[in-house]
Amino acid sequence: MKVFISLLLLGAALLALDAAPASAAARDYDCADFANQAEAEEYLLPGDPYNLDADNDGIACEDLPCPCSSTPGQGAGGGGEQPAPPPPPPPYHLKMSTARHLALGIARKFARRNPRVSTVGLDDCDRQGERRVTCFASAVGKTRASRTTCHLRIRVRAINRHPRASAGHARCQTRSTALLTAQQAASAIRGRGSELAGKRVGLGFLERLSRTQFLGMAEWTRPPTGSSPKEECFALLEVELTQLSEVRTLLIETECEPSVA
Repeated sequence: MKVFISLLLLGAALLALDAAPASAAARDYDCADFANQAEAEEYLLPGDPYNLDADNDGIACEDLPCPCSSTPGQGAGGGGEQPAPPPPPPPYHLKMSTARHLALGIARKFARRNPRVSTVGLDDCDRQGERRVTCFASAVGKTRASRTTCHLRIRVRAINRHPRASAGHARCQTRSTALLTAQQAASAIRGRGSELAGKRVGLGFLERLSRTQFLGMAEWTRPPTGSSPKEECFALLEVELTQLSEVRTLLIETECEPSVA
């Protein structure tokens, strides 16, 4: 009977030993939850249930800034009874508002350093974890002839309760926004045709080739002179808007034929 009771007591003791560390380890605290090394040292309990002493040298979270503990490993149990540590701080949670504020600051700094863009804005922010957020921003710039758009990926991390933001590689694209209007092209064709004819001319046709190019024809009549009959004349012209926003006219062909009327 005594042997049976002894076995029961031994089994209960082993179960108690197994249960204690498991409940402590279930509390998810790590070095990033403490502001300094001294604070982390207070939670270096026997058996290191929070895994604060990775190299088993009796010092908790050695990479944290000071103030530091004057007695390394004091939480692991020295001589005599130690006072109970205060309640552990809650795990650090990076607020989305903080992440957005830091990301917008990085985007604005990018715009100040890049002369091609002038306005910035945040597109979206995605949470990657309790202490990690990734944000996406756009920076835009315009000139009379082009539009530049840059897309930025910004990472916000909290290390030792201190959030920091950093930008990855920015992807920028510049595209032309220059547009030669039909009115500009028609005016250029009439002007060049008038120079050739020495008088006002009509517009035969006008065809758009691209955003910056037109093909057109100027038409006029030449009255009979002496033995020469009346003639119908035309000039085939191409009009182009240059990168400097100047309208340039190129003469392709000009010809006069006797009028059939």
